[in-house]
Amino acid sequence: MNEDCVHTCSILGAFFAAHPIRDSAVVFHGPAGCMKMALYAACAHDLMGFDHGRATTSAMEGPDAVMGGADKLRARIARLRKRSPKARVFVVSCCVPEIVGDDLADVAHSFPPGAVIVLGGAGFRGGLWAGFSSALERIAQDLCTDQPGAAPSNKLINLVGYMCDRQEQDHLANLRILRELAEGIGLGLNTVFTGPGQTRGLRRAWAAKYNVAFDYGLKAAEVLSRRYGQSTVHAVYPIGLGGSSAFLRKLGKATGRAKAAEAYISAQLRLAVPRIQALRAACLGKRVGVCAESQKLPALVEFLRDLGMRPAWVRASDRPEEARGSGEADLIVGSSVEKYRHGERVPVYEFTYPCFDRHCLTPEPDLGFEGAVRLANNLANLLTRANTRAWGLSRELSRLGFVPALYLRRRPK
Repeated sequence: MNEDCVHTCSILGAFFAAHPIRDSAVVFHGPAGCMKMALYAACAHDLMGFDHGRATTSAMEGPDAVMGGADKLRARIARLRKRSPKARVFVVSCCVPEIVGDDLADVAHSFPPGAVIVLGGAGFRGGLWAGFSSALERIAQDLCTDQPGAAPSNKLINLVGYMCDRQEQDHLANLRILRELAEGIGLGLNTVFTGPGQTRGLRRAWAAKYNVAFDYGLKAAEVLSRRYGQSTVHAVYPIGLGGSSAFLRKLGKATGRAKAAEAYISAQLRLAVPRIQALRAACLGKRVGVCAESQKLPALVEFLRDLGMRPAWVRASDRPEEARGSGEADLIVGSSVEKYRHGERVPVYEFTYPCFDRHCLTPEPDLGFEGAVRLANNLANLLTRANTRAWGLSRELSRLGFVPALYLRRRPK
């Protein structure tokens, strides 16, 4: 069981896998407290895309833990389907119904095939990312059952395992960046598991030759690859200059576009490097603490080193036992959890889930070469503001080569 359930429970991962699918509804099967926890995290984290009308609960109460929980769930789904007959219903189950043994498969079989998909989500099965990975695998198994209308195209990819945990302009911009990276080497993006869209887009997964999967999308990608005769490409996260280049090189090699990838990387580096170089002075020599999921850490830490920072400590939010390093930091790159713990002493940049204080209502990508420039800019601004507050404006101007007294001194009459 997760102690930090507000941010890391498996039920949230399952919810984030299903909720971006706009012609669907999510039913939380369990006590009201579990749903309230999940909705609190989702609402505080997402100002734009959270749709209250597509999330409901089976309203499980104390006696239902002994008898009647499955009947309540069946009745709730029936009401949902009466209101929206074409909506796909995803069931996210909490710990209690799974412990007492509610037959959720039998509930799903009460409705037309594929109309109800049980995603699980019990906290004792793992954390947020385990719930997300398991839910993606189940969606691939139960939703993507259409027979191929043609042979998979070697010019199309499916992106599997990007967690669109909110539909603000940081994630939407990241999905645009991922599409542009693919297009830069002559590939098109067929569908995203799971991004903002309709179920019909996911059901067309057969049209792409390649399933490009991040760590927690590998199981779902393998399901699709076995079913449709596709190839799975295990992708690195395109964070920073090195991570973006590695993403393109691996994708180019797997799809026979290595030369196109190198040409595109060179063109993008020519644009990005001078801009990042201009920001490097604010970051040089700073000690940084880093906390993010393990699949993002290698590229993120490499980019922070490129900016001239020295990692003081590095922690994987999904694998806390693998923490390394200790000591004070001048800046922390993490989430709201780190901000609440350390934000009074150290500036914290909310980079990964949850972001309760940093919201993005205009495009703010942090992936790809464009995202690297923006991330460097945001970190440099944060450090500069911290210096100004710590040392005062006059000392900060002096550090930059100005002599404030010369500009403030009165001229003689």
